[in-house]
Amino acid sequence: MFDFNQKIVLVTGAGGGSGEAIARKFLANNAIVIAADLKAPAWREKTDAFHPVEMDVSNEDTVNKTVQAYCEKLGGIDILINNAGIAIESPLIKFSFETWKKIFSVNADGTFLCTKAAVKSMVAHKIEGRVINIASIAGKNGFPNSSGYCASKAAVIGFTRALAAELGQYGITVNAICPGSVATPMIESVIDTISANSGLDRREVRRSMESGIALKRFQQPEDVADLVCFLASDYARNINGESMNLDGGVVRD
Repeated sequence: MFDFNQKIVLVTGAGGGSGEAIARKFLANNAIVIAADLKAPAWREKTDAFHPVEMDVSNEDTVNKTVQAYCEKLGGIDILINNAGIAIESPLIKFSFETWKKIFSVNADGTFLCTKAAVKSMVAHKIEGRVINIASIAGKNGFPNSSGYCASKAAVIGFTRALAAELGQYGITVNAICPGSVATPMIESVIDTISANSGLDRREVRRSMESGIALKRFQQPEDVADLVCFLASDYARNINGESMNLDGGVVRD
């Protein structure tokens, strides 16, 4: 369906879950993929188009050096997928400022730093690129004990909308995807936390979460990858500034 024709794609948080699925989907559709994570992804593809790299998205110097190195090596970033993210559950009265800052350093600051570095490359190389930010329905809905995560993802949505208006003059589109509960290690950690705090069995917690979804099931990482590739393709060349829900029918706006 897609042919990215050797375009250079940077995917953050590519060590597993949705990030790995996104990176693999691009590789399967003829892209050159820089797969970045805090530790270089352990999974491998037997192709010269796969470039696993260690990168802390919250460290400005590391981000700038990594992007610059691969721009010199490969010729510029065509598509950026800001997927790296963390979620830490805590009631407000027990929520430390350090934890708040840690969540924002990855979810919001990391998105800013990677986008700034990649967009500088796009503009310098006159690339009409794509920036796709993985936000969350938590950026639109409020969830108890998730104030830091919700706030950080709302920041990503606002950042997306502002940059769509700013970067359109360069032919660069900026969109966000807002997944609901995706079957990844992150959601399993959330289930563990809820189970520990409530005393409910993990299966009960999962059933309760799925019952609030119109389709009664979690999304899969491949669902996120499919929408990412659509937004990165020419089919979506006139979609800009959107924050698309991918949640099975939880948020209806």
